[in-house]
Amino acid sequence: MREDQYLRLLFNTHVLRVVPASICSFRSPVTLYEFGKAAPVVYSETETAQVWAQDSVAVARTRRLFERLDAVALDAEQSRRKLAEYVSGLREDPHGGGTDLA
Repeated sequence: MREDQYLRLLFNTHVLRVVPASICSFRSPVTLYEFGKAAPVVYSETETAQVWAQDSVAVARTRRLFERLDAVALDAEQSRRKLAEYVSGLREDPHGGGTDLA
């Protein structure tokens, strides 16, 4: 099933950027919603909580996180090649180890 997920990302995603796991370790997923006429909102979740924040500190911290990710992520073409590499590796060895994708 992992192969199906990778293929879906490869062919159905407008922008794809891979961040090597060796560079980044996430504590929890985070999303920044930005609107034309309303204040930005940060959404984050853990195993025990879902948090929505609009304060300027949370928004600034999230923007800095995304700037750091942008700086270390492979570019779009490199990311697509890396994902295609993983798909072909899965086809060769279905019982092989995991990937180093974050």
